[in-house]
Amino acid sequence: MNPDRATLDFLNSFSEESQKTGEHWHREGCVTQIFGNYLLIRGTLETPEGLNIETSLTMRGNGWEGDSDSEQGRDCPGLYATMLERLERGRNLPESPNEIGDTPLPILLEENLGRELDDEEEAYLSKLEKRYRRFAIGKEIFDHDLIRLEPGWEVTGYDSLELWPSPPKNIAEFWNYIAYAFEKKGFSFPPFMKGVTDLSHTQSKLMSWEHEREVSEWSERIGQFIDGPGKEVDSRDGEFCLEITTNRANLKWRQVDSEEFSTLSTQEILRLVEKYDSGLLQMDSDSELLWASYLNFRGKAGNEEIRLESELAGRFLNELFRRPSLSSKLVDLDGEPIRISNIRLNWLCDIDSSSVTGDWRLYLIMEDEEVVPHSLRLLPGPENLYLSDDAVFHGPPNWSNNTEVNPTYQLPREVVESATGVAFLKRAGARIPASLEERVDDALMEVTVSASIINGLSSAESEHLILKCNARDQNETRLEALSSDGWSVVEMEEPDNGRIMHYDRTSLHRVEPFIGSIASSYDVVHDAFKAKLSKTFPKKFTEWVESMPKGINLEADELVGSLLKDPVKASLRFEVVGEEIDWFDLKVVVNVDGEDLSEDEIRDLVEARGDFVRTKDGSWVRVAFDLGEGQREAVERLGIDPYDLSGDSHRMHALQLNDPSVKEVFDVKAWDKICKRAEEVKLRVSPAIPSNLKAELRPYQVEGFHFLSYLATNSFGGILADDMGLGKTVQSLCWILWLRGRAEGKPLPSLVVCPKSVLDVWSGEVKKFAPDIRVQILRTKDELDMDSLREDVDLLVLNYAQLRVCEEILTKQEWLAVILDEGQQIKNPDSMAAKASRKLQSENRIVLTGTPIENRLMDVWSLMAFAMPGVLGDKKYFRKRFDRRKDATAQSRLSARLRPFLLRRTKGQVAMDLPPRIEEQVYCSMDESQAEIYQNEMKKAQETILGMGSEKELRKNSLMVLQTLMRLRQICCHPALLDSAHSGAESAKLNALFYLLDQLREEGHKVLVFSQFVKMLDIIKNRLENENRPYSYLTGQTQDRGRVIEEFQTTEDPSVFLLSLKAGGSGLNLTAASYVILYDPWWNPAVENQAIDRTHRIGQKNRVMAYRLLMRNTIEEKVRVLQEQKQKMLDDVLGEEAFSRSLEMKDLEYLFSPDKDIEEDGQGVDIIETEKWIDEN
Repeated sequence: MNPDRATLDFLNSFSEESQKTGEHWHREGCVTQIFGNYLLIRGTLETPEGLNIETSLTMRGNGWEGDSDSEQGRDCPGLYATMLERLERGRNLPESPNEIGDTPLPILLEENLGRELDDEEEAYLSKLEKRYRRFAIGKEIFDHDLIRLEPGWEVTGYDSLELWPSPPKNIAEFWNYIAYAFEKKGFSFPPFMKGVTDLSHTQSKLMSWEHEREVSEWSERIGQFIDGPGKEVDSRDGEFCLEITTNRANLKWRQVDSEEFSTLSTQEILRLVEKYDSGLLQMDSDSELLWASYLNFRGKAGNEEIRLESELAGRFLNELFRRPSLSSKLVDLDGEPIRISNIRLNWLCDIDSSSVTGDWRLYLIMEDEEVVPHSLRLLPGPENLYLSDDAVFHGPPNWSNNTEVNPTYQLPREVVESATGVAFLKRAGARIPASLEERVDDALMEVTVSASIINGLSSAESEHLILKCNARDQNETRLEALSSDGWSVVEMEEPDNGRIMHYDRTSLHRVEPFIGSIASSYDVVHDAFKAKLSKTFPKKFTEWVESMPKGINLEADELVGSLLKDPVKASLRFEVVGEEIDWFDLKVVVNVDGEDLSEDEIRDLVEARGDFVRTKDGSWVRVAFDLGEGQREAVERLGIDPYDLSGDSHRMHALQLNDPSVKEVFDVKAWDKICKRAEEVKLRVSPAIPSNLKAELRPYQVEGFHFLSYLATNSFGGILADDMGLGKTVQSLCWILWLRGRAEGKPLPSLVVCPKSVLDVWSGEVKKFAPDIRVQILRTKDELDMDSLREDVDLLVLNYAQLRVCEEILTKQEWLAVILDEGQQIKNPDSMAAKASRKLQSENRIVLTGTPIENRLMDVWSLMAFAMPGVLGDKKYFRKRFDRRKDATAQSRLSARLRPFLLRRTKGQVAMDLPPRIEEQVYCSMDESQAEIYQNEMKKAQETILGMGSEKELRKNSLMVLQTLMRLRQICCHPALLDSAHSGAESAKLNALFYLLDQLREEGHKVLVFSQFVKMLDIIKNRLENENRPYSYLTGQTQDRGRVIEEFQTTEDPSVFLLSLKAGGSGLNLTAASYVILYDPWWNPAVENQAIDRTHRIGQKNRVMAYRLLMRNTIEEKVRVLQEQKQKMLDDVLGEEAFSRSLEMKDLEYLFSPDKDIEEDGQGVDIIETEKWIDEN
């Protein structure tokens, strides 16, 4: 998309620095979400530093205006990157934020379903997208949003809802939170959404949050109880009861200090409603149930009166009487509970002896055949109830339109002694005297539904299901037909012998609702019910047939009958469509037995995965694979989906295919080739350890070296995914020495790409373990001389930024081996580093990483796209077959594909001799001067932060919250971090640190001290210098990092190593120390764990002790408590911005509330106890 004048003016308005940063962010794919139109654009960014930024571009007049939640405001690089993303997207810019990764939600759903969405599904999805668009803009969701997706959702207010612990990042996460809320309320969601719904995962994410809310509610409840009056006080305002007669019911109220119930007037009811809605009306639970039921009735009836002539009022009472807990609340005129009798009433029909015309009488009788003495009131419901003045009875079906039921009814003889009369009596459950029963012949009516499909009913292309319903008795004396007006008699033979025919029409009563569930309209031309065919018709029809009530027969024409047939049998085989040395390109081929189907129809059948497919002649077919369980498992072990008939080929190595269980799905020739090639693959590659390796490898490290040798021998690339600290570097150096030793002629140089922080680690490890390798650590691009490198360098080590900068030079060179250390750096396949790595030329490519999959399966595709290009297909192939959240077998299939190329071991599996690690929190308290500085800053924070009235305002000011937290945490470390004017102030934590260092020095220990504040490290350094103590110092600005690390590792004297948490938190090997002190807590304990692992790794002989210094009753301690509660933050290594965005209003109220003693788990120690504790441990 070419930029117009308004766009160019907007881009040119940014400072040069912001333009440069914005371009970098855009290139790195930091714009994770964008949507909008020609007037408004919204964007979300995740910067390389881990910050999240929301941006907004608005067209005002003839120009664009930008806004963001960054403190840089309108000069934010995120706005620049958002506009560049808009230009790149052009017409493909989504109007709604409906993308998951690179795939729009509708496309993802259709791929999952294997079909297009129908009109109803598209309409529902459109509603969901509108709700998410509104949320993405306003960051709020309300009851009236959810009622659009679920009509049964109850609107309880106009405040925004709390459905998630932190705002969802995309529409899939948004939907899963909503679906979870629906399930909790007992609502279902459309089946077509199942492909993007993972309720168990959502529940696990919400578990700690919901638990935290429950803890908070209980704490508040308990607190109110503890702080309340010491004696028992009845806090209720009163209680309700319902006074009931056979004509009406009155709601009555008794205040807590009154003895009498009083009938409520309309005005009094309105006042109670207002008080109840405000949460001020207190009552017992049974009264509240009665009150809530009454309010529901009142809403439906439109007034306060409960007159029992109304069927609605009768049903209301029926519901109340069926609730045992309300039995004491439903009373008669004397205030006594109305008795619910066990006696069941029934009808009895008998000749009226007083009638001169021979009429009959219908009596309502009790179980002892006594006639009910007076009229009753019918309370209709699932089981009819009959109300007297003081009791309620169970009774027979209702046949009258009047709710007042008399004890007796006189029926004319002509009515009773007829087929209609007998049918009436039997359906009413009335007992019939033997004299009449002897004259009745019973006949069962059987229903037949005829189903057919016709074309052109509403348009030339339309198709409709036509349903005709008839009913006959066994003797064919009566025929009835169903129309829109109900059942009507078409033919009937009257008996001429004085007999009375009774036709049992029970099945006829079931038919109407059954037919209406699939065909709700009636066609007068065809005298039949009809339903227009849609894409979902086959599924709906078969489900409808399965739910068919007993006593109904179905007759179907040829087209409809095809839906009732058993699935056709299909067999599976693999066809080899291409070969290349040890690689085979496979294509899935399916043969369908006994059916004349085209290739397209077979493909559609298989892709439908057991669902119906329409053939050319209009009939439907579905397929079932004739594949044994063992064979199916074997196919899945290959990592191939047996239902994949996309036509794409699957590149597989002979080693992957050599599974005897799948022999039958290959033709004989192809299988022989596979076996032959597999035999040629060298599985057992166990070369001797090169003699010039100056290290004693552990058994599992020898196994790792053999794995890398196996890869190289068979021209494979792969991933060594051992846990951090298990020696991936030394295994790789052993491999490089072996590769150089087997090279013909002068070996080519090798290349290592790693994070900047571990450049000198590689230099040190090479010198220590492989001194014969000439290594160059690239510091600047100018140092890269390829001619000199080919002659004088065996191993070039550079960082990922240099890989991007020097891409053109590096990709022209053929390398003996390329190693990507901390390979998760290229997990984003669209990043510049990932693209550059894939262009490097080498037959030997390996990735070293402790976390091959961090967030999603696509991470490992990016790693393998470098190590073994093509083995997992292209990105589209991989996403379609593996990167699906709801595909239960995707991960196992992917594991099968990766098995020959990936080796992973954990510390628990192989490093059984690694000594334990113990962590402790050490507390200290501020002196008066430091406390005064802290309290002054806290007061400012409380005025600013606690003045925020909503979650929306909190999110808008998240960076300000972060800065406020940072200032308080800096004071905890040392007041001078906040203001250099306090450089002479005392710091209790600094004193505590040196108290610890004194004890450890006397014991002769080396100590690592981590802080995120470089300025704090400088303060510690100055004090160490003043006291003439040995120390080492490493931050992001340290140049000769290797020398600094080596000095610390090799010196035998006790010393202190000061490290910044980011520069020294990963990649370093500092096993000379066995004590770690974390001077200030980081936002995420996972980062702290990485820091501790600098010393808790292979080579460590001593138990590792880690201390966290925390200032008691301050923001530090509270942040620590929140971290432990917010388990979701442990899933990823989060930064400050992510932590601040996870905070909620109640968290802020906790953080900035007056500091009181905070409950601990009993694991911490005070600094005054530390000396004794160190001695004991």
